Amino acid sequence: MYIIHSFLYVTSGGWLDDTSLVEKYKISDEAYDKLDGTYRKFKEKMGHQHSNSESKISDNYMEDLCANIKVGDRCQVEPGEKRGVVKFVGRAETLQPGFWVGIQYDEPLGKHDGLVKGKRYFECPPLCGGMVRPDKVMVGDFPERDPFEEDEI
Repeated sequence: MYIIHSFLYVTSGGWLDDTSLVEKYKISDEAYDKLDGTYRKFKEKMGHQHSNSESKISDNYMEDLCANIKVGDRCQVEPGEKRGVVKFVGRAETLQPGFWVGIQYDEPLGKHDGLVKGKRYFECPPLCGGMVRPDKVMVGDFPERDPFEEDEI
């Protein structure tokens, strides 16, 4: 049997804990702005792309897919084949533009209880609600699963 004793002499004086003793690189904002490939320029570029992509989404985005989805329909949501009941169909002002479907999942697989960013879209038990795009919803004969009926490996 071997025993290894490790002593950290470097930190014994505490000089690594005091960052004021370490010389730091300093650069003015003007000089930093002149540099290429900086994080600040990357962040600005990504911010512009994000704002442009949001403005491209139409208010009627995926409206056609909502034609066959009605409140009260049983459904299955992808990914994960989560089953539930449709509780809301329409535009959600607290989410991105376009049409949304509110789902009450059979099991607590959701994120909320129908309250999204301070606006109530539907009522359901906590963590059983979800808002998804219509292309993720398949309505049909999707009965509740019996957790005791399934074979487990």
